[in-house]
Amino acid sequence: MLGGWLIATIAAGLFVGAYSDNLVSGSGSIAGSQSARVDAELISSFGIRDSQTLILTYDNPELNADENARSEFVACIEDKLSEIPAVETVLLASDLVETPRDDKGHALIIALDTKDALAAEQQVPVIRDAIGAMLVDQPEVEWAVTGRSAIGYDLAVFSNEDSMKSELRALPLALIVLLFAFGAVLSALLPIILAVAARTIAFASVVAFAGLFEISTVSQAIVTMLAIALGIDYSLFVYHRYRQILGDTGGITPGEIDRQRRDALIDAMGQSGIVVLYSGVAVAIGMTSLVITPMMEMRSIGLGGLAAVLISVAVALTMLPAMLSLIGAKALDWPNLAKSGRGYAATSKHWCKWGRIVVTYPWIAIASSFALILLMALPSIFTQSGFPDDEFFPSELESIRGANMLGDMEIKGFSAPVFVVISREDDSKVITSQSAPKLRDLKAAIEGDPRVAEVSTPRLSTRPSLMPIPVSRVQNLVSESGNKILFRVTPQSDTSLFALRGLARDIPTWIELEGVTIETGGQAQFLNDFDDGVTASYLPVILVVLVATGLALVLMLGAPLASIKALILNLLSVAAGYGMVVFVFQLGYGATLFGVPGPTGLIPSSVPVVIFAVLFGLSMDYEIFLISRMKEIYLSSGDNEGSIVEALGDTGSVISSAALIMALVFGAFAFSQIVIVQMVGLGLATAILVDALLIRAVLGPALMMVAGKWNWWPLIPERTSAIH
Repeated sequence: MLGGWLIATIAAGLFVGAYSDNLVSGSGSIAGSQSARVDAELISSFGIRDSQTLILTYDNPELNADENARSEFVACIEDKLSEIPAVETVLLASDLVETPRDDKGHALIIALDTKDALAAEQQVPVIRDAIGAMLVDQPEVEWAVTGRSAIGYDLAVFSNEDSMKSELRALPLALIVLLFAFGAVLSALLPIILAVAARTIAFASVVAFAGLFEISTVSQAIVTMLAIALGIDYSLFVYHRYRQILGDTGGITPGEIDRQRRDALIDAMGQSGIVVLYSGVAVAIGMTSLVITPMMEMRSIGLGGLAAVLISVAVALTMLPAMLSLIGAKALDWPNLAKSGRGYAATSKHWCKWGRIVVTYPWIAIASSFALILLMALPSIFTQSGFPDDEFFPSELESIRGANMLGDMEIKGFSAPVFVVISREDDSKVITSQSAPKLRDLKAAIEGDPRVAEVSTPRLSTRPSLMPIPVSRVQNLVSESGNKILFRVTPQSDTSLFALRGLARDIPTWIELEGVTIETGGQAQFLNDFDDGVTASYLPVILVVLVATGLALVLMLGAPLASIKALILNLLSVAAGYGMVVFVFQLGYGATLFGVPGPTGLIPSSVPVVIFAVLFGLSMDYEIFLISRMKEIYLSSGDNEGSIVEALGDTGSVISSAALIMALVFGAFAFSQIVIVQMVGLGLATAILVDALLIRAVLGPALMMVAGKWNWWPLIPERTSAIH
């Protein structure tokens, strides 16, 4: 068994290194959406591949001032790039848009002929290497390759490095907590080893699936977060119970020790193993709810999380017992940094004392903890959904540097155009003597909007003498049959992404033409469609998670009231975690502590649903661990108060240790340099701490005390004498 896991881990590590570039950045296309329809029309009717277009920006005082030198430079670039099969053509940006600040630099459009976005991203390093080789003797020329595919490639590479850095921050912190929990190096290392194995194999399985269909790079951060956190968490539950049952092995013969170890392992797997299994089911339910959504990015998160939880459960239930069966009891205490059992006995006593306080003053515990959770959740009512501008992307990315150079030229909007496709429902021409006046009105309305810098349109007249813009700028704006025309809208350089998304929504409403359809595309409209799709998935995801998790709890506990209470408490921890995300990032209170320059003003629509789906299962860990112990004690004693106190004493230390480790793992990602990963990391870390320290230690036990015997209805205890 152990050899099989070792081989699988090594093979997974080698596989990931060879095929991790199968992952794609971005969110993919949304089937049936307006942006997807326009993207398809751009390619089929106008020969434009917006998502597969790169922009080379360059700046040099001599080139800016000397047109002849600049022409020679461009010719050299064209010759060099013509050697790359994927490069279809190279155009001057000035052929498509006015460049008011050509003293600040210039730009070239590199049109690619690739089959999809992933293939376009894979050409980015090839093109950069070619340009870099050509300019190796011209260090005075500042240049960068940007565009949607370049940003996607840079984020994919950066995400991989960023996840590794976050993992390296998290593991030493987790090891320190485990050392305090167990007082022995080998015992502390066991969960770490298991977590790393789970993470490696889980990520390899995601990369393998990426060879079959599109999976986003965001899955890597989710796999790393969950596999490390759950790998440690689940191993800790089983190992803690094993050590608790094993007790002190001093003074007994080797044969008795072996028999005691075997019995302890069987009992631990029978008690904590089933808890890990049910907990894994709860987390898997949340992840599955994301897999069935129509957005590629959400499916990727769900698939990554599902792989992480399934492998983590398998590791805890098979690899850990195999290791424990080979490692002697005394070896687990090597080197012994604390007297065996002292830590557990002391912490158990403290948690029992705390439990007695809670059951003595349940209403005070309920009111105070609920008020604090409500206060933390309050900022969530101020949520503004949207995507932050690219100022929140890592500034060291070449593509972001290139976007900033476009901003210096005052043509930053050129890299994010809004495409307006105007089409006839039949095969007749769009531009007729009847439609031309209204089309000109639409063009004038767009040009007059303060968010717009320029509009490229075909000739909106049946008279040849009317040509609104130069011929070089109207090519490919009319389909071959004339039943479709294209407006290319370039926003102002200082137009925010939020304003640009509003423009994409507004334009189709500005005129009405019988038999004519007006649709918008481009990155802005894609984000509109993405938000609409995510928002539409909120209710189905929540219902699937609540119903499926509720049924799983009822099956495990056999107590409907306790199951409903668990669902409500989980919702409170989700609300508290998400409220702090809004407070820190959107509103900006403490954002600089996480390296964010200021308030983002917006929260991506995917963040709340991801936090909900991930956290609902995670926080169920502690609920199942605590409440199953309460149930076990109550059914044997019939004493509700005693079962609460004793269960807190038995589980308080492991829950607090596990929660602290999980919060440290997620918290490490809150210091990522990718803002959406930071949001998810902070939300999960906060909610886990709230769940362990306020809900499981205060609010939950207090509610159990108030509910009394109804907690376990219709279960009947075996006897009613209290255990003291």
